[in-house]
Amino acid sequence: MKKNEEINFRDRKLVFVDLETTGLNPDVHEITEIGCLVVSGKTFEIELAYEEKVKPVNIEKASREALEIYNYSEKKWKGAKPLKKVLEKIASIAPGGLITGWNVSFDWWFLDKAFRKFKMEPDFDHHRVDVMSIAYAKLYSKKKVERLGLRKIAPYFGISLPETHGAMVDIRTTYEIFKKLMENEI
Repeated sequence: MKKNEEINFRDRKLVFVDLETTGLNPDVHEITEIGCLVVSGKTFEIELAYEEKVKPVNIEKASREALEIYNYSEKKWKGAKPLKKVLEKIASIAPGGLITGWNVSFDWWFLDKAFRKFKMEPDFDHHRVDVMSIAYAKLYSKKKVERLGLRKIAPYFGISLPETHGAMVDIRTTYEIFKKLMENEI
């Protein structure tokens, strides 16, 4: 078997991840929802979908605005799982995979902090694929596009989204935009 760094990047799974959090600061706020798609790096076909609501531990520290964005309620999160269990699943679904997402540094910031909290060392590749950066490069000359938000780019590709955020809805939209961006002509 080849050493991890010798693997052709096209042979790696893409691990599309989107989080909902109780705010913007991983030192204060926490993950409350994870949506994940494992995608073939060769065909871009979805191989696995995983989503889970995460039980918040310190909901009193949440930003009211953050909770409103994804419509948090105790009732909707009644069956939520502990963060450690969800992280164990995420860490196991695509060893060597490339973490991919929209503004992926934000999601990785929270995930990395959470993995470290539980002394977990997931086997993901150290590179990240940021779909927002690909959109910037590919859509730069398109005057019709003025903002880089997921909900601003999606309509350009004919993708409609609900107003309320959700980890799985948002990551599926990111994936669909990624596929469009990877086409030769957009």
